[in-house]
Amino acid sequence: MKDAEEIIKGIPNATAAQIDVMDSESLCNYVSQVDVVISLLPPSFHCTIAKACIKLKKHLVTASYVDDSMSNLDEPAKDAGITILGEMGLDPGIDHMLAMKMIDEAHARGGRITSFTSYCGGLPSPEAANNPLAYKFSWSPAGAIRAGRNPATYRLQDEVVHVNGDDLYDSATKFRIPDLPAFALECLPNRNSLVYGDLYGIGNEASTIFRGTLRYEGFGEIMGTMARIGFFETHVHPILENGKRPTYKNLLLELLKDEEKNLIGTTHVEEDIARRIFSLGLCKEHGTATRTAKTIIFLGLNEPEEIPASCQSAFDTTCFRMEERLVYSSTERDMVILHHELEINFPDGQATENQRATLLDYGRIKNGKTTTSMALTVGIPAAIGALLLLAKKIKTTGILRPIYPEVYEPALEHLRAYGFKLQEETG
Repeated sequence: MKDAEEIIKGIPNATAAQIDVMDSESLCNYVSQVDVVISLLPPSFHCTIAKACIKLKKHLVTASYVDDSMSNLDEPAKDAGITILGEMGLDPGIDHMLAMKMIDEAHARGGRITSFTSYCGGLPSPEAANNPLAYKFSWSPAGAIRAGRNPATYRLQDEVVHVNGDDLYDSATKFRIPDLPAFALECLPNRNSLVYGDLYGIGNEASTIFRGTLRYEGFGEIMGTMARIGFFETHVHPILENGKRPTYKNLLLELLKDEEKNLIGTTHVEEDIARRIFSLGLCKEHGTATRTAKTIIFLGLNEPEEIPASCQSAFDTTCFRMEERLVYSSTERDMVILHHELEINFPDGQATENQRATLLDYGRIKNGKTTTSMALTVGIPAAIGALLLLAKKIKTTGILRPIYPEVYEPALEHLRAYGFKLQEETG
């Protein structure tokens, strides 16, 4: 509520209010007073809000994926004459807009998309990547870790590749963006890429369809090793059940199977942890064990401090420490990188054309306060969607994604006008 009140200062006709969206009467009361609703709540609440919007014939914009429960509201929304514009954020959102602009333009020239690859990552800016993971959280560590353990599917040279969730971190590969060669990045496959073949109308022409998540190089090997140690196990751990609270060091020794509890000394802690990780066969290289040990120490997962009672699993404990230790200071910036690569064949025998589009954006520091790039690149597209609906620029009703020219053309213009640098290259 305090943040909401601060945000609306100086904005006419703005009111801050706090409501329970599951209270239908209160929700409908507020929805009835506006022309467009923007929901940035967790996705599980969007259907409740959408039904209120349909009932009261008000447009809705969200930045979340359109799932089956939202798709089922397509006909009711059309009957109400309203637009529910979903996936209007960064990823999904700006990625759709840039991809469809490139694909539609290629198709208009008679081209055939033979390869579509897309990469996106929210990262610390280089100067803020000052920990062993080279990563910080601008959103929930629990959500980020769960996302990093989802299975993935993609198509590579007409071969469908499946990656199990448990193997996702280990599937990370080094990646360089031609237009940003200074960044040492790696890429992890991102969920089911094949659905984008149908969504973008290239499923029958592209032999490669791949979507990936970007991290700084080395992230996957450390997180994969931590997963094998057991730091991301969600079951209740015996030593964390009710009773005397163990220390972080106690849990670490349990996970490293040190029955004697004398593995970790006081003078060579990093070496002791790394040696144990490597001896247990939890990683292939001793360098990886050392980098993982550095991460464990940085997070304080070896310290003789009691674990809070709220932590019932190793996963809870790890997330708690990450929320404490992997956060941005008030003067640190995050960074967003979005990159598409298309390979296009033309029927008249022209040489294959390669096209690239890149968005590189940093958080903004103003008056000693940082607004994250993640917030801007998710929030501003949603705001643009609301403006387009208010101006009646979007005519299509029902459930809509920003994959159509009536949405992406004006939206990309707005984004550029706001200062986002959307770089496009051919070569």
